[in-house]
Amino acid sequence: MKLLGFLLAALLITAAGASARESNNLLGARSPYLLQHLYNPVDWHQWGPEALEKARAENKLIFVSVGYSSCHWCHVMEQESFEDEAIAALLNAHFVSIKIDRESRPDLDEQFMMVTQLLTGSGGWPNSVFLTPDGEPFHAGGYYPPDAFHNVVFQASEIWQHEPAFVAREAAKIAGMVSEVLTRSAEAREIGANDLHLAATGILAAMDPFAGGYGVAPKFPREAMFLFLLDQAQRAGDEDLLQAVTDALDGMIAGGIHDHVGGGFHRYSVDPDWHVPHFEKMLYNQALTGRLLLRAWGATGRPRYRRAAERLFDYVLRDLRDPAGGFYSAQDADSLDAGGDSVEGAYYTWTPEALAPLGAQAGLVRDAFQISDEGDLDGANVLNLWALPGELAEEAGVDRAGFVAELDTVLSRMRVLREAREAPFLDRKVLVSWNAAMIETLAEAAYLLERPDYYTAAETAARFILDRMRDGVDLKRVSYEGGARIAAQLPDYAGLGLALVALHDYAPDRAAAAGWLRQARGLADGVRTRFGPVDTGYRMTETRDGLSEVIAVDDGEIPSGNALALALFARLTDRMQATEIALDGLRLAAALSGRVIDRPEQRGFALKAIAELQDGQTGPLRHAAKGAVRVELHHDRASGDIVVAIMLADGWHINAHQPLEEYFIATELVVEDSLGLAVHYPEPVVKALSFNETPLALYEGELRLVAKSGAGTESRRVRLVLQACSDEICLQPEELRFMLW
Repeated sequence: MKLLGFLLAALLITAAGASARESNNLLGARSPYLLQHLYNPVDWHQWGPEALEKARAENKLIFVSVGYSSCHWCHVMEQESFEDEAIAALLNAHFVSIKIDRESRPDLDEQFMMVTQLLTGSGGWPNSVFLTPDGEPFHAGGYYPPDAFHNVVFQASEIWQHEPAFVAREAAKIAGMVSEVLTRSAEAREIGANDLHLAATGILAAMDPFAGGYGVAPKFPREAMFLFLLDQAQRAGDEDLLQAVTDALDGMIAGGIHDHVGGGFHRYSVDPDWHVPHFEKMLYNQALTGRLLLRAWGATGRPRYRRAAERLFDYVLRDLRDPAGGFYSAQDADSLDAGGDSVEGAYYTWTPEALAPLGAQAGLVRDAFQISDEGDLDGANVLNLWALPGELAEEAGVDRAGFVAELDTVLSRMRVLREAREAPFLDRKVLVSWNAAMIETLAEAAYLLERPDYYTAAETAARFILDRMRDGVDLKRVSYEGGARIAAQLPDYAGLGLALVALHDYAPDRAAAAGWLRQARGLADGVRTRFGPVDTGYRMTETRDGLSEVIAVDDGEIPSGNALALALFARLTDRMQATEIALDGLRLAAALSGRVIDRPEQRGFALKAIAELQDGQTGPLRHAAKGAVRVELHHDRASGDIVVAIMLADGWHINAHQPLEEYFIATELVVEDSLGLAVHYPEPVVKALSFNETPLALYEGELRLVAKSGAGTESRRVRLVLQACSDEICLQPEELRFMLW
């Protein structure tokens, strides 16, 4: 769809634009989204006491419009309605109009989206909410075409003029309903491993059996839910859950939601086949889809997941990184086409003519990506692979590695061609919670993919936040054009804490890793003191603003703040002596339990965090004995060999495989369902300890247990049993379980 006369924010804020029209009350805003509306004839205000007091003093209704800078339909409504002089005159006469950047103020977005969902049964952006002068909602909707919007604005002003008491009463009822939903609690429920597994398998009924993914259309990646499913697949050895995850990723990798040329993924697809996306590219999708791809590659060893992940990270580090190291928020869906019109997807779509510079390789692209003269969108084609790269190679009867290398070469050529086009607007604000998700993923990618450059990027981004986005001990949520502002919210504190735990876990220099953990502990303490009380679930913000406090449990673009906080508490409990955090983890799990188990598809990350609290993390890297023991499992798929590397903190040891005393728990590596597999243990140290006069056999420092593959080996489950002791005490025995596919 063409947007007549639309200009990107970078073009709006020019001398020519300023001289053509005076700015409104958004002058001085530090949000790219708000600045996109700076020269609208609507007299926009920022959310805050000044605008709210103006409405009360003048007895004017409030019109709240919530959106974000890369939102396609936000641009449409701006051009159709907010640039319309008649609509602007009506709004300016009867309303105080307020623009809110949902990415900067997710707490307000949550409240006003709840209004719209309660009143209409659905929601999206732009979100349009009408309030009384006292700030209570009485009507809401999403995108309105201009005639419909003019009518609803006129009718709202009319009913307020003629029936203000009726409107105020209804608005008070709606405000009460919103507050009740946003602060709702439920009786705690006992959630065990079987409950978690049943919750995960119950989601499978809504999976698309044809294209993969959850539901039909529009189809979103829903990464938090799929991370929960993958976690449960690894805990239970459930191949159906693993298949649901890989089916979704396979559909996304082949589909148009995947930016095959530049790497990374668009926000969602409008169809069930992942074919035609809305083209905005968001940092949070890259962070969480990248994490899913990493873990799917770790679980299956399939090269397509590693390839998609590395191309995604290449995109983020190339196009979304601030020179100082933070990560930008998004790239727009719309950009200018060759005719100067703003068109959704203009940067990303292709015609046969556009492929001509590729010469002989154009045929490969046309065949693999189904390029036609008719196209998908006004004659242009969204790139979709008709099969996964390995299947394309098999169909062509060529070597897979060679085919993929040729494909990547031609895609690199296409990226050079594409860079000559007008690029989409880049939202350069840095958000803590979104950056935290990317930092956590990059740190894990550095470890799994043996890419130290990823760790360097993650570490640099963390230092950007810690050095530039703190005011003393207070964390700020948003950094834009060198200034940090807006008090950080629960997802920022908890998410950044998780990112620092990941930097600790995957640090190449183990001696320096402890510093990251100490700072993560400080952020966890910030969660506990700023957003409590824990027994009802944590608030999104330190202080109430808007209609209600918000105790969020639903996963959105990132996992809910409460889910992130619970995961942070669980991970710190596994890595350090933190009794208060461990107790608050149990209390938070109880507070969330009654709500999350009934909506696992929407609250999966909290369920995943509950599983971590009860039984530790999954994956090849584990911690035991409150951080005194670090365990890494390495599985050579080609040979079947399994190596378990164990690192013990100074002053700690584990009992040897034959500890010389029957009542001590021996270290034991068990590979189930295997034939002919022998486990090799290192030579122990034999020494006496202060609490035991008889010398004991034990392991100290670093050691490796090796399970050499034998004929007929079909290993699936690996168990490591150990008991950690110091010179004075022995802790309870622990069993770490790994799943190999």
